[in-house]
Amino acid sequence: MAKIELEFIKQMYNKFKNTNEENIKFHVVTKFLEMVGYDPLEFYYEHSKYHKDGRADIAVKIDEVTYLYVEVKPTNNKLNEKEQSQLAQYLFDRGLSWGILTNGKNFILFNSSISVLPNPNRPLMIDKVVFNIDIFNKKHKELIGYFSKESIYENQISNYFRDIAKYKAIKYPDGGGSWNVYKGTLYNFFKYYAHQQKKYRELEQIRIDEFEDFLNYDMEVKSNKGSGREISSIDTFENKYSHIRSFFQILKEYNIIRSHHFEEQREKLIKKIDINGKDNEVKDILNEDNINLILEFYDNRKDALRNKTIFLLSLCFGLERSTLLNITENSVDKGKLHIGNRELLLPPRLKKLIEQLIKEKKQKKIKIKGDYLFPAKYRDQYRALSTHGINYIFEILEGIDKSNPNWSILSPSYIRGYLIKKLFENNYSIEEIVYLTGADLSSISKLIPTNHIMEKVKSRSKKDIKVHPFYQFLQ
Repeated sequence: MAKIELEFIKQMYNKFKNTNEENIKFHVVTKFLEMVGYDPLEFYYEHSKYHKDGRADIAVKIDEVTYLYVEVKPTNNKLNEKEQSQLAQYLFDRGLSWGILTNGKNFILFNSSISVLPNPNRPLMIDKVVFNIDIFNKKHKELIGYFSKESIYENQISNYFRDIAKYKAIKYPDGGGSWNVYKGTLYNFFKYYAHQQKKYRELEQIRIDEFEDFLNYDMEVKSNKGSGREISSIDTFENKYSHIRSFFQILKEYNIIRSHHFEEQREKLIKKIDINGKDNEVKDILNEDNINLILEFYDNRKDALRNKTIFLLSLCFGLERSTLLNITENSVDKGKLHIGNRELLLPPRLKKLIEQLIKEKKQKKIKIKGDYLFPAKYRDQYRALSTHGINYIFEILEGIDKSNPNWSILSPSYIRGYLIKKLFENNYSIEEIVYLTGADLSSISKLIPTNHIMEKVKSRSKKDIKVHPFYQFLQ
């Protein structure tokens, strides 16, 4: 079956927009649903339970108990508050989670779990809107994917935007300028986060360091747009952290989530952000002498084996905090580290350290739920290492020389960016860098400008030797 494109759907809309509702339903709406991954063999037009007001709208079967309800209106219908409220009420009454209201041009995605306190001045059901898009609006094109079967029902990343809608319904039910500012931060973060995670994670699991990674990524994107304006990481942090913190605090206050990791004051976190321009100031922080200092420093502190392993994994593969935390003993097999669909050959030193770490856990009879590789002792019990624990492993490096502020810059995200640049300088191809570090191309393009890639390709010789920048510490 040929893939349906958005341009085709727009053509069908223009062809049938002056005809009747049935033509829009069959020539536009069903094609839109097919385009975003729903099976046309599962479209029910007169479903016994979801047949509304005698009209044959579409009930899309997802599984034996789950349906997506789609209500189609004529093209001249403005899909106003009354229409929205009616569909939202219909979904709520029938226990359906997701629904779509459309006139072929506008598609409105609803979720029935969004609710707020009663307000006599406005219909509550309109707060159940997650997205309201126009297929002819170029700015809305990237949002169409969140209507898909994959995003709603499989990896469930559309739930992030459902959660944003819950926050809006409570804090900014009437929208306005302030909401647009908060919306920008929340949308950009959760688009980035969904891309990184590939699936929905409960909000309670999202960590501050993951938001920090987003801020660094966001600043790199803006700095490379050639706007000519300096971007201050502190100003960015002050504003955007207040947005994300408000989001989590409001959802907790209304018992939508039980807890969150955004309790810290902004001032305590500013120092963790990689400020633009610092790269030149600290470019030698990972030189040979300093790396030896770091390893010696760990040797003289508790958990030396674990901490050195984590540091060298960062140095070797540029692993992010979330990846480090999710490594299990089963991730290591026959001298290779398995991360997702990547199979990474462990250099001798790392292989030995990991073997020693596993042996030590067995000797001490340390058992951790989930079989995670890195233990941490909390009071008298061992648990899997937390984000706080990862941060601490790098924060203590300030103790090497408290008079030198450069030591405070080291973190998994800083080492990752530094490693990617050095790998490229050491003749690793872009595809090899992607495989080794797991970084996506958009992230790499922010670290290595396109003109540098072109220059490298032109000057590259078959005799060029490819060597890992930290080879001597990994053998």
